[in-house]
Amino acid sequence: MRKLLALFAVTAFLVAACTPASPTTGASPAPQATATEQATDADITLSGPVQVTLWHNQSGALAKGFEEMIKEFNSSNGKGVTVKPEFQGNYTQIYQKMLGAIQAGTVPEGVVAVENQVADYARAGIIVEMDPYINSKKNGLSPESLKDIYQPYIDSNRYPQYGDRILSFPFIKSLEVMMVNEDLLKELGYSAHPKTWAEFEEMSRKAKVVGADGKVTRWGWAGMGSEAFLAGVLTRGGSILKSPTEVGFGGAEGLEMLQMYDRCIKEEFCYVPKGFDWQDRFGEGNLLFATGTSTGRPFIKAAFKKPINWSLFGMPTNGTAPSRTIQFGGVIAITRSTPEKQLAVWEFLKWFTDAKQTAKWSVLSSYMPVRASALEDAALKAHWAGPDVQGAQAFALVPTSAAGPSIRGWQEVRDAIFEAITKVQTKKEAPDTSLATATRKANDSLKENQ
Repeated sequence: MRKLLALFAVTAFLVAACTPASPTTGASPAPQATATEQATDADITLSGPVQVTLWHNQSGALAKGFEEMIKEFNSSNGKGVTVKPEFQGNYTQIYQKMLGAIQAGTVPEGVVAVENQVADYARAGIIVEMDPYINSKKNGLSPESLKDIYQPYIDSNRYPQYGDRILSFPFIKSLEVMMVNEDLLKELGYSAHPKTWAEFEEMSRKAKVVGADGKVTRWGWAGMGSEAFLAGVLTRGGSILKSPTEVGFGGAEGLEMLQMYDRCIKEEFCYVPKGFDWQDRFGEGNLLFATGTSTGRPFIKAAFKKPINWSLFGMPTNGTAPSRTIQFGGVIAITRSTPEKQLAVWEFLKWFTDAKQTAKWSVLSSYMPVRASALEDAALKAHWAGPDVQGAQAFALVPTSAAGPSIRGWQEVRDAIFEAITKVQTKKEAPDTSLATATRKANDSLKENQ
């Protein structure tokens, strides 16, 4: 981390020497160009051909669909904008390549990232504030259009270490969801999904089956990851952050989640997955509940050995807190280049996230639409009414979602949570010990990255 901070400090100095009004490094929010300068950049008219490069992480069939949509934009935008997509690997690989590109001064005009990575890039002074573009009377979004985008998706692109400015825009969105085998639930004598964690634990325990050889052959739950843990903290009345330098999951709510998981492991009604093989157990009908990303729906269906009635539903609670979940996924940031190229990337983002395109992309990719009005799209309606009813169930949970903090050091926080879960899962540490260690590491990361 110290090497990374040193890299950003040197890079920010070099950028500042070449580019006016670049953000500076340090704990305080990075200064931007003046309101007048930003407004001028956001309000210009594109009068000639402009080509921009977009580094992305879509591969396989998703890359084909994404690139086809980009071709449609290129041929129809009427402003001479051409977006050149370049696949650069997963989020981590893109991040590593961006660090090299920042040093070399060869960053793309647009880049897919997760929010904490954008916060790092902003420290190097290369990220364009989007508020002027969003609010531009000429090229921006109307108040009605902005309101149509779910608030959690906008909130995740505000960066508290940079004055709550919007430094990125939604690209692909998923939710942490609870999945249930409805046939097995009914077989166990239940007619409704669990409302509380106590009910959830009871049902999960009842689902366990032991074979003649003494080995468990059916389980109640799988999928305790960082997002499931944080969602559990929220639904027990806790918080993700107490302050910019202190996490909120280190108290009773986080301990209760790990203690429940500890019981689940020791009593063997939890399935401990190897990679994604829990999907096979679910597809066999040998798993009652699973927590995971809403975008995994196609993989779940592909694992079915026979037809299974299954659903997605909101996280159980402690009985008093509301059901909440965690939303996550990629965003796109605009890097500093020329006013024309910056606006060109914004024009693409505006097009890609309009109701028609976000609905189309949702059908193609299984990611969540970013707009409420996407529900009015005929193709999406038909898709969710027929082969993908679980997509509609996931979308209904978006208003209950919270974004992970868009701050530097958050990846290290997630790593600390995952390490705590793993230590409980492998019976190497008690829940209270593993949580205390995770909390200390997380707080240290937040303090180091201020």
